[in-house]
Amino acid sequence: MSKSNAVPGGDAAVPAPEKIKPSRYMRELRPEYYSDTQNRDAYDLDQSTLEYHLDTLTNRNETHEFEIFARKLCERAICPNLRPQTGPEGGGDSKADTETFPVAPEISIAYVGDVAGGSERWAFAFSAKKRWKEKARNDVKGIAETGRPYQKIICVTSQFARTKDRADLEQELSGEFGIPVTVHDRSWIVKEIIENDRKDIAFNYLAIGKVVDDPRRLGPTDYSRAQQLADIEKALADSEAFRGMESQGVTEALVAAKLSRGLEKPRTEIEGQFARAIRLADANGNYRQRLEARYEQIWTGFWWFDDFDLLKASYGAFEKEALKSDHSANVSLLCNLHQLLINSVVHGHMTREECDLDARTATLKEALQKIASNTERPNNALEAETSLLIIRMNKPVLGGKTEELREVWRGFMQVLDRAAGLGEFKAERLEQMIEIGGQLAGNDPVYNELVEKLADFVGKRSSEAKGAVILLKRAKQLDFSDRIEMIRLLGKATFALSKKEYADELIDATQHLAVAYRSAGLFWAARAACLMALATIVIEGEEDNRIPVIFIPTLKLWAWLSLSLRHIPDFLNAIQLLNGSLKAMLLTEETKERVQGAARMMSHNNAPGLTISPIAGEPASIKKRR
Repeated sequence: MSKSNAVPGGDAAVPAPEKIKPSRYMRELRPEYYSDTQNRDAYDLDQSTLEYHLDTLTNRNETHEFEIFARKLCERAICPNLRPQTGPEGGGDSKADTETFPVAPEISIAYVGDVAGGSERWAFAFSAKKRWKEKARNDVKGIAETGRPYQKIICVTSQFARTKDRADLEQELSGEFGIPVTVHDRSWIVKEIIENDRKDIAFNYLAIGKVVDDPRRLGPTDYSRAQQLADIEKALADSEAFRGMESQGVTEALVAAKLSRGLEKPRTEIEGQFARAIRLADANGNYRQRLEARYEQIWTGFWWFDDFDLLKASYGAFEKEALKSDHSANVSLLCNLHQLLINSVVHGHMTREECDLDARTATLKEALQKIASNTERPNNALEAETSLLIIRMNKPVLGGKTEELREVWRGFMQVLDRAAGLGEFKAERLEQMIEIGGQLAGNDPVYNELVEKLADFVGKRSSEAKGAVILLKRAKQLDFSDRIEMIRLLGKATFALSKKEYADELIDATQHLAVAYRSAGLFWAARAACLMALATIVIEGEEDNRIPVIFIPTLKLWAWLSLSLRHIPDFLNAIQLLNGSLKAMLLTEETKERVQGAARMMSHNNAPGLTISPIAGEPASIKKRR
């Protein structure tokens, strides 16, 4: 989807060729506003059902199914490196049903279970027979008589075993055959399946239980939201909780409605909570609370439920209430709703006449001009001027005369000049608007001058790194036809982003800088930028105990640059790291296939005399690490 649309908070509208639903657009632009819970399979299986099924395996002649189930359970609970035996009855009564195969220490150290299983040879025997003691003795005897150097024997039975009987048998067999023996009975199986939530193994290999959607398995953000919501609802239900501080109860009610919105609860529930917040605000709240509760209700209807009728029906009353104030922070809420009208018209959801756009625009401009003329409140006046410029941005877009935007860019530069000495001026909204303007400006030199002025302003006002982020975003808006300007912006951004707290942005900048250098034919410079990105990724990954997926396309870029430079050592190192990453990282099969497919192109373009393993491929693009 193109991101050349309006965003909340007064972002400028940009035409799009199709009717894009607000909820669809916002979900892609600001996914953090929405629920992060995904549908996950859960398994419904109770202990009594599992115990009965294990007790009746032989009646249904499912001993072979049990052997497979037991092996899969041991792979999950004990060690994953188990080799299945061939034949209809597994290992039979004279040898192991499965055994470990050796793996490198670097791999086994990461096992969940006993690390020794990676270097030692262990034998496993599985049984569903009622006479479990006799079966265990025969299995251990048969395994020991093979003469193989097993260092441990583990027997798993579907039957219950008294703790004393099991311990005595383990001691007896270990002493008789000189190999440590462990017996796991039905109690162990039940504990691993039910208590340790491995019900999927029973479902897949014993065909018991059922798959259900588990609403309790929330995403991390939703889990936090749900906890906060529960606490707030509990407090709101207590009539004494906010006695003497009713205004705080209003705030909490609005927070509860916004949390439900983020959880994407049913619309009726969300609307009911907003209605409660408005009711409490009217009874106990101040002017700002009454205004904000209504604003959030309309804003939610638009961006969550694509409700244009609510916007049309509520705008007039909200306008009347908002214009009672001469505070820019309050009137800016009306500016944001006005921008929703612009968006709706641009994308064909409403006509100008249908939403009375021209009259409402004139009313808003008149109010803002009055505020902007009050020189006794310079911060307030300058924020009003910023809102007026945002409205001016819409006129060229609606009329198709984008060349008129240069005057808007010059107006923003004047605002920046005046804001330099105003410590209380809220520059964040202005920053957002200038950034959005880049989607309209192309490579306009006036806009580029505005971006640099904004970068200088933010760098002095907050930090050098924050200004570098603006340069980074601007560089990413340019095409490779403007590669020289892109390199210049990215070079400045990279230098300023060399700070610990901006590691993600530094990675993003150096990746793009490497691609920009490459597009200009500056391969050695591209190599340096790419290696800087890789080093930063590895350093951050070590601290986070996780190498992000962005490591793979960066490695692919390094491999391609190495081929272009005929730098064979670099290329071999990139391939080696890429091989290890594909095996070690959690990637979907689709992603692996895509990387392997790209590798064939690299093999076709390889260096003379060099055989290339089909791993890496040309990166189509570098995406920001999330």
